[in-house]
Amino acid sequence: MDQGGTSARRILIVRLGALGDVVHALALLDALRRAWPDARLGWLVEERNASVLAGHPQLDRLLVFPRRELSTLVWSGRLVAALRLAFGFLRELRAARFYLTLAALCNLLSSLLARLWGARRRIGFAPPYTKEKAHWLTTDRVVAPRGGQLKLERNLALLVALGIDGRGAVPRLAVPDEARAAARAFRAGVCAGELVALHPGVSGFGAIKQWAPERFAGLARRLFAERGTRCVVTWGPGERELGESIAAASGGAAFLAPETRSLQELAALYEVCDAVVGGDTGPIHLAAALGVPVVGLYGPKDPAIYAPFDTRRGRASQTVWKQVHCSPCRLRRCDDVICMPAIEVEDVTRALARALADESGEAALAAGALARG
Repeated sequence: MDQGGTSARRILIVRLGALGDVVHALALLDALRRAWPDARLGWLVEERNASVLAGHPQLDRLLVFPRRELSTLVWSGRLVAALRLAFGFLRELRAARFYLTLAALCNLLSSLLARLWGARRRIGFAPPYTKEKAHWLTTDRVVAPRGGQLKLERNLALLVALGIDGRGAVPRLAVPDEARAAARAFRAGVCAGELVALHPGVSGFGAIKQWAPERFAGLARRLFAERGTRCVVTWGPGERELGESIAAASGGAAFLAPETRSLQELAALYEVCDAVVGGDTGPIHLAAALGVPVVGLYGPKDPAIYAPFDTRRGRASQTVWKQVHCSPCRLRRCDDVICMPAIEVEDVTRALARALADESGEAALAAGALARG
């Protein structure tokens, strides 16, 4: 195949799934756009994370898989309507005429969609980085390195099939100017000193990854007592009550963040914070992709693979992981969660101090370089 041909450079990145997984795959978009500036690049994503990609300057087309709407129709017994929606979506995919797909998650749904809409070349992972035997639906099976490799780095291995060197590629986010202006106004009105965002929520599937609300409140009290730091508690759908409980228990050291109507608004809010602390969940990956210092709290998952990627520094963000006898694990439910309770407020305080010291140290180096110049 002529990889320089026009059709070969109509590429669709297929990354459904959770917010953190979408952010990890953004480096693929960066690498492709830098290697082939004139390529037509698209992305297939689910409704829940579409807003993080809206208006992205490196993206030509955003296609949204209506998983939630389809599920609602099926579960309500409206099967004819569900079939109409599914076939209509497939027609939209075919009309987009993407020649090649890159599946950052090689599972059955992603691979089946690529096959049904007629993509001629379908690049995915070989086992063990594939699910439900989906590799049988791909044309190119990339063998990724085994071992402790960040998911971002593993995703970039897909580019080997295209002869593209992904080194130096990073996740890039598009944050609208109006969201940034609103976030700066918010920051100016609430805190003149150090401001740290706490994100206590986790997805419904990841409940065992949640750090206790009382410890988030204890962290806020300690940071205020030791550093004069104020904490803002961010929250998503269904998490407001959790955020309010932490703010109430903090003794005034933390307050609830305003509602963010999109992931881009949440990103803008994180940009005006000095650091972000949270469990292994999408928002901390969002913050790290912006170059904001992050402390990730890990229990079941190994941060050598799942840690946020700090775009500004080109490496993994700070994490706290106690490595109890049963970790890492792949459980979604556990009757005896010991990994997250093993993380103490003192552990997080120290990790946050390191993250903030890195930030101030880099700022001082940059100022010194300017002065010397």
